[in-house]
Formats: sequence, structure tokens, C-alpha cells
Amino acid sequence: LKVRVVRSSPPSSQFKATFQESYQVYKRYQMVVHKDPPDKPTINQVRLVPVSFEDPQFKSSFNQSATLFAKYQMAVHKDTPSECGENE
Repeated sequence: LKVRVVRSSPPSSQFKATFQESYQVYKRYQMVVHKDPPDKPTINQVRLVPVSFEDPQFKSSFNQSATLFAKYQMAVHKDTPSECGENE
């Protein structure tokens, strides 16, 4: 699993290149976890949340995500802590 923050407005090249794949992850999640039928999760339901790297709430959420990612990588993939930094 790779999580990236990409600019959605205006759409960056990275956003454009990964949007369909991101949508498919969202759709599968909705179908598996929430038991939505295949035609229910639509592209219009994907929520794009504007964030600022200076926003304290975003920083906190990002740090929690980075910590969870590091724990996952070390437990599942046996990565070392240095391989699980914010830049990895």
C-alpha cells in the first residue's frame, strides 16, 4: 500500500495518472466493507479533501498515518525503522 498526497486542484500529473486506480480502491472498499452493489460507488462519490501541510489537523493525521505505515512495514515486511521514514 502506498499513500501519497497529490494536488487535485488544479489536477497534478500525478493525480491524473493515479485517479482511476484510486477510484478502483475506493470502489472495492465500498463493495467489500459496506456491501455496496458494483454500480453504487461512483466516481462522483470520491471525495477530494483540500489540505494544507500547515494545518495542525492534517499534520496530526499525517503523523498517525506514518506511524501506522511504519508498524505495518516492520511487522509484515520485516523492514527496519530506517526504511519506514516519512520519505519512504
